Amino acid sequence: MKQHDLFVGLLMMLSSCALAQNDPLPDLEDLLSQQLNQLPSNTQSSAGSRIERSSSDSMAVTHVITDKDIRQFNLQSLADILAMFVGITTRDNSSFIYLGARGIGRPGDFNSRFLFLLDGTRMNENLLDAGLLGYENFVDVGLIERVEYSPGASAALYGNNALLGVINIVTKTSSKLRGLNTAWSVTNDETHHGRITAGFRSQGGADSWFSLSGSKLRDIDFPVPGAPAELLAWQQLNKESSSRAMFSHQSGSFQFQAAASRRQRSFPDGFSVLRSNVPEIGAPELETLDNEAFFVALTFDDTISQDIEAYFHISTHGNDLIRNVPLTLPDGGLEFVRPMNSGRWSNLDGQLVFLGVEDHELMLGIDFQKDHRQEFSSRSSIPSEFNFEQKSNENRYGLYVQDLWRITPEFKFQWALRYDNSDFSSERWSPSFTAKYSFTPDHHLLLRHSRAFRVANFLERNANSVFDEPNPKNETIDYNEISLVQRWSDSLSSFATFYYANIDNLIHQDFFRPIYFNPPPIRSHGAEIGADKRWSNGMSLIASTAIQRSRLRGGFGIANSPEFIGKLRFSLPLGRSGFTLSLSSYAVSKRRTFDSHLPGFASHDVNVNWQNEHNLFIALGVRNITDKEILDITDDGFVPYLQRRRQVHLSLNWSWGND
Repeated sequence: MKQHDLFVGLLMMLSSCALAQNDPLPDLEDLLSQQLNQLPSNTQSSAGSRIERSSSDSMAVTHVITDKDIRQFNLQSLADILAMFVGITTRDNSSFIYLGARGIGRPGDFNSRFLFLLDGTRMNENLLDAGLLGYENFVDVGLIERVEYSPGASAALYGNNALLGVINIVTKTSSKLRGLNTAWSVTNDETHHGRITAGFRSQGGADSWFSLSGSKLRDIDFPVPGAPAELLAWQQLNKESSSRAMFSHQSGSFQFQAAASRRQRSFPDGFSVLRSNVPEIGAPELETLDNEAFFVALTFDDTISQDIEAYFHISTHGNDLIRNVPLTLPDGGLEFVRPMNSGRWSNLDGQLVFLGVEDHELMLGIDFQKDHRQEFSSRSSIPSEFNFEQKSNENRYGLYVQDLWRITPEFKFQWALRYDNSDFSSERWSPSFTAKYSFTPDHHLLLRHSRAFRVANFLERNANSVFDEPNPKNETIDYNEISLVQRWSDSLSSFATFYYANIDNLIHQDFFRPIYFNPPPIRSHGAEIGADKRWSNGMSLIASTAIQRSRLRGGFGIANSPEFIGKLRFSLPLGRSGFTLSLSSYAVSKRRTFDSHLPGFASHDVNVNWQNEHNLFIALGVRNITDKEILDITDDGFVPYLQRRRQVHLSLNWSWGND
């Protein structure tokens, strides 16, 4: 971003401040809607139970980031949002963003130990079970109403992948997207992002919106420490572009959603850079990545009788990833290898909730996934051993039952049991038991035991078959948790969670061969503690700490497992000018790698934003303001990658006709 762009942004914010002095005082409705000194009361969430419940009635600890938080801290991607949650870490190698939690952050796992949902629709793809967190994700952050994170094993309701937690993205309705909405952002390192959204609500109550967004990243910093000058000379070739489209229509009990995304990434090939020193060769060859994805979903959710609630969902998905990799041959020539991952799958889900038995809430459900296509292939420009093709298809299904028993007004007990089976894996049973005692309506104690699993994915199975190695066993976790959730007043709340888990067969890639194996069992335990405080002037402070320890049997530590993660979010309205100052800090202790340790770090972000009533929002901020050098291991190599350095960003959001 050019310096004059920042200067213009500052002038806009200052002039807006001057205009705000002449704005009329807010009316009573506006004042009541702000409730600056009060915590949200009985917020709704569904990640922990598959049905929407208020926070006071929930049987699981669920953390929520709202659209207000997203704007206030100027979060630009799903990864930015998830990094705000207690105990979660993110790692980026400029091609993929990885998550870690509860002491588990295995390099190269593609986030397959988390279950990702979009308005209840399963989003993990069907080859790697990957969850996408960057600009390639279907949902622009401006469309998000809230993101829910329910940590811990949750396979009793959700099945595969819900090993470390469930993440549910809830999109906005036309009540917030009505009319025309535009957003634009730019950073000092040449990242540009834009979005336009149109929303409409008919007189009959039908709710529709459509959104287009795109991003461009140019001159991306090479994430390898000490990159050679020969490589830095071609940094202008290190770039990325992405585009997304999403449509939502809701009428009565039915909701239809469709989305598509495309991400294109290119960067200089390292060996070609060395060859580019020869004058007659010129610019280096580029390695490219092209990822296209889509989904279409139809959902029915309603009460079909006085005592029965029904939910049915059908969706179809696709994901294609094509790479073009130049290889330098011994004779100096070039060969282009074109690996491709291609997946097509459909999901069919249904559940019924029965309320006819006094003090019981009984839920029965079924999930079915048909993998129409699972394909890994590679083609090269000349016949060679790089040509191969692996194809498969699979059926996966699960049946589950859950009963919430309200024994007394103070004591509730919930049990759940799920059966899963698939074509390439043995059958699995996943139980869960939760007891909740409410000392008062605002002070709750929860005890939980559950079991979860992750099945070896298509890559892990087929990579081993090439080398005649047995398939890795399914991952399993036995999980125990005790939580205390307390609301001390309308302006102060806290939570504390203590957990212990036995993890067996956590799948890991071999360091020297592209195969996967099961290491010894892992014992993981820790505590997550947090507090949320609000003041009458609108100031707020949210702090959380995760203390965790994960060890292989025998006491050996595991990679990418920090023992301390601390987070702090602070915001303060600056008088009555419409300006708000927001600060966030993120600290992580040292992490073990294969042969050494990565140092701990603390990173700090600062944002100043201004809002003119409800139609114009401007934010200016600095991420990693101290320009701290942060290193993390993201894959099964031994090279740590540099994480995001200091970045200045300016964002504008303007709405018309949202009355």
